Amino acid sequence: MKDEKKAPKLRFKGFTDDWEQCKLGDVCEEVSGNNGNVKGLPILTISAANGWMNQKDRFSQVIAGNELKKYTLLEKGHLAYNHGNSKLAKYGTVFVQNLYDQALVPRVYHSFKMKTENNPYYVEYYFATKKLDRELARLVTSGARMDGLLNINKKDFFKIKFEVPTPVEQSLISTILQKLDQ
Repeated sequence: MKDEKKAPKLRFKGFTDDWEQCKLGDVCEEVSGNNGNVKGLPILTISAANGWMNQKDRFSQVIAGNELKKYTLLEKGHLAYNHGNSKLAKYGTVFVQNLYDQALVPRVYHSFKMKTENNPYYVEYYFATKKLDRELARLVTSGARMDGLLNINKKDFFKIKFEVPTPVEQSLISTILQKLDQ
């Protein structure tokens, strides 16, 4: 048998092979509710095409009305999953709230924050790859609701499995992708 040489692994400075498959709930935790001190805070919504937008800009008015107690307080760096079905994001989309120090978002979103030093932009980019669509499709309990939202409950959402590198690598990947986006 001929002696075959293996191709050397491509290595990048700062990257390891220590990627771990884990559940979203292992690196993130749910954010819900608000403390009632919400007067004057911006009210945001997620657009699959544009990311975070003020409700007034998206809908030509604030649609929250007086129901602000039903909105989730999201701080800068926290994330939300809009499980709305759209042409651009068949199984919804995740974005990091990076517009304001604090903002209100609809409670129908699955809102969450990173545990410890994990990078929220890594999670946002991972969802954007559509690698999780198959797992999200499996979680949909029935078709889209009348409001266009997919029926994916929070408990199952946080059980989604994905590949997670070290926090340093998460930051490197996020920085590279942010620069490419710009």
